[in-house]
Amino acid sequence: MGSLVSNLTKVVLLGRRKPEGNAYEIAVERLGSAIRLGLFRVGDRLPAERDLAAYIGVSRATLREAIRLLSDQGTLDARRGRSGGTFVMATPDPLTISEVQDMFAARNTTLREILDQRKVIEVGVAELAAIRATPSQIAHLKSMLPRFAEFRSVTVEYRRLDTEFHLMIGEAADSPRLQELLAECHRDLSEMMSTVPHSSEIRGHSTVQHAEIVRALTTRDPAAVRAAMSEHVAATSSFLIGLLGDPVVPSTSVALNSTGN
Repeated sequence: MGSLVSNLTKVVLLGRRKPEGNAYEIAVERLGSAIRLGLFRVGDRLPAERDLAAYIGVSRATLREAIRLLSDQGTLDARRGRSGGTFVMATPDPLTISEVQDMFAARNTTLREILDQRKVIEVGVAELAAIRATPSQIAHLKSMLPRFAEFRSVTVEYRRLDTEFHLMIGEAADSPRLQELLAECHRDLSEMMSTVPHSSEIRGHSTVQHAEIVRALTTRDPAAVRAAMSEHVAATSSFLIGLLGDPVVPSTSVALNSTGN
């Protein structure tokens, strides 16, 4: 089944701003991230080359090189002919902690900065969604809740569903500029979450929080939505800092196996 996230969100996530640095590496990174997030699923056909290059902000020649690398790795398959195109064949392996740290260093940012940005952006976006969400958008979010329980023991699927859930709230806020910032937060967050162990118990707690957020959205109560999303974001931040260490106070003693997973 294809992703429930709209084409607009795909554009926002891939093209959050004009690339800085090596365009080829950025194209590979953004395509890989979009697939890891579940915006493009196995079997999906990517947008046309011209459109995809414009979304990411690179030349078509650079995009072809990125697609060639991901094809060599078995992630994509570029086919020619009337029914041709570029198709997703597999999900890329998660980045290692070292690779994520190198990526953040290249962007001149830290875990703390990313979590701070998410706290400010996501809570405000959720509050706007309580006011602006359409009935169909709220119904859609409600329909996602049983799937969280269904995939509680399936880490990869749960993460993809979680990202879809949060980006759908971003769409419901009806603010393209904030949606772009929210997508940026979740792209970085997803890379971090893929490096750490998770337990079914943690996912179960997150599912309860998702239900609280939807309940508050349903009652159109901005204060309740803000409180529910604040609690959810704080829990994720504490989890990540506890495992990866607080960059403000460097730590080399964090043991990833301490969660008992």
